[in-house]
Amino acid sequence: MAITTLPAATAASPNRTAQTLRRNSLIALGLAAILFVAVNMLAQVLFTGARLDLTKDKLFTLSPGTRAILGRIDEPVTLRYFFSERLGREIPAYAAYGKRVDDMLSEFAANARGRLIVERVDPQPFSDAEDRAVALGMQGVPIDQGGESVYFGLSGANSTDDKETIAFLQPERERFLEYDLARMVQSLANPKRKVIGLISDLQIEGDMMAMMRGMPSQPWYILETLRSMFEIRTLGSDIDRVPEDIDVLMLAHPKSLQEKGQYAVDQFVLRGGRAIVFVDPYAESEAGRPRQMGGGASASDLPRLFEAWGIDMLKDKVAGDRANARRVNAGVPGRVVPAEYPAWLLMRQGNINRDDPLMSNIGQVNMASAGILKKRVGAPTTFEALITTSPQSAPIDVAQLSSGPNGQPDVLGILRGFKPAMEGLVVAARISGDVSSAFPDGPPKPKEGETPAPAKPDDKPLPAHLAKSQKPINVIVVSDTDLLNDWAWVQVQEFFGQRLAVPSANNADMVANALDFLAGGGELMGLRGRGTSARPFEVVRNLEANAEAQLRGTERELRDKLTEVQKNLREAEAGDKATQASLSPQQAQTIEKFRAEMLDIRKQLREVQLALRRDITRLENTLRFVNIGLVPIVIAVIALVVAGIRVARRRRHAQA
Repeated sequence: MAITTLPAATAASPNRTAQTLRRNSLIALGLAAILFVAVNMLAQVLFTGARLDLTKDKLFTLSPGTRAILGRIDEPVTLRYFFSERLGREIPAYAAYGKRVDDMLSEFAANARGRLIVERVDPQPFSDAEDRAVALGMQGVPIDQGGESVYFGLSGANSTDDKETIAFLQPERERFLEYDLARMVQSLANPKRKVIGLISDLQIEGDMMAMMRGMPSQPWYILETLRSMFEIRTLGSDIDRVPEDIDVLMLAHPKSLQEKGQYAVDQFVLRGGRAIVFVDPYAESEAGRPRQMGGGASASDLPRLFEAWGIDMLKDKVAGDRANARRVNAGVPGRVVPAEYPAWLLMRQGNINRDDPLMSNIGQVNMASAGILKKRVGAPTTFEALITTSPQSAPIDVAQLSSGPNGQPDVLGILRGFKPAMEGLVVAARISGDVSSAFPDGPPKPKEGETPAPAKPDDKPLPAHLAKSQKPINVIVVSDTDLLNDWAWVQVQEFFGQRLAVPSANNADMVANALDFLAGGGELMGLRGRGTSARPFEVVRNLEANAEAQLRGTERELRDKLTEVQKNLREAEAGDKATQASLSPQQAQTIEKFRAEMLDIRKQLREVQLALRRDITRLENTLRFVNIGLVPIVIAVIALVVAGIRVARRRRHAQA
């Protein structure tokens, strides 16, 4: 037998192959490291301004309106950002938000063509920087017992020494950060503001009677918000003309506006003036005030002007909506009964006209007892709905809103009798087009027996009467005034002497958008509606509404029956005590029957109340299982499948 021996070189070849593979791997790793460093250096040079925002809400992407504001800065604007590093060390939440503000300021500066200067200052305790922060209006917050304060605010200035200040940046307003910064920059870059003429019978500027008695009264926060963007000029209800320098006219619950005032509004609109009108069939802000304090008349309407503009507001009717009803406490003191109130509306994205530019970024508007607007048959104007209720809607009589105890609404009664008409109702609309004057015969003449007001020395004659509009009108009508009140959309708190507002809806954003749009601006409209502090769970709301529709009537019947049984039981026991004698078998049997019936009704009531929460509890358990159990199970199954595939591959290689 011949034996063949392999050459030494052939036998050693596997070792050399392994060495070659190791050498090539090391070379590849070295080249990869060099390539990584080179790509980063090249990217820093070529893509300095490039950004890729992968966050869900695009937190670092500036809106087109913000870019337009930054692109139109003519003179340098300086923003001084005061952030105490100790605040970030002591409270991590503020550290994260401080980094967010810093990043947003960098984005602003990168898009301002070098005309926005950002200075970052860490005001150390008892330093010149701290004195500067205090002088610029920053709010110091004590963080220990030693008297040291921390700062987290922003101060802005332009070349003409105009100043804007955010005394303390609250994390609760993080969703409004871009808006707050953009508004500050716009105010500094364009110091001259649009003039808004305000005609209102609301206590929007504060309770005048309280102030006359020396009691403090704050203006509504929506007015403070508007004053930060516009020049607000209050006009009386007895005006006979609108001043020429008014850019937009805002009427809020004009219940005392007489004919000559309506004529002034009519002529202002016909001359091309823009207006936003808030009327209300039932202004809850006024209905709750005593008549001697200026309350009582809770309705406002402008039928003569509305007829000329081609719209109507239904008289003594408010819009009810089951699908968008807000939850309130329908119980009595000491007993909470949550229920959906169809007259208080939470209008969300599906109810808001996204095709209109002034509403495109509004997320939520809270309304209360809003009226119903309709286009008049044959009207020449264009009627564009801005906010519409859901098909689960129907009109509610105004009288029902004060039919309960102490003039309060009977929420459960309204809910039981509510029958949706399967039709959406318009509560806010924009009217445009050519119109004729509501006063075809010219200025209204004084009524018989009425003495005209004496002319002032500087009074000019009224402008020539216009019978038709000189250009298409542009008017916004909102059939609710309560949306302006603080309780409808914002929580205002005192924070070390400063008023801190945390919005729960975009009511102020909608009003500011409308004024900005009518005044000819609009840059801020793309970013005001970025978010709100309330994000309701739609699925849970629907489950609650369906459960209440099915079970709320049963619950009320059981409660009434329980009240009656308890009354009978008390009467039977009281009769026993009055006689001071032993109970007859029949009396004892009656009392036991009442007690057994009471216990049975209580059991049924608990079952109904449990049914109100059953679907929600089932949803909570499902989500808890998915988050806690299902995901690990899926990952474990995938890992087992991958491991099985690898084992099978090894076996096949071994067999080969």
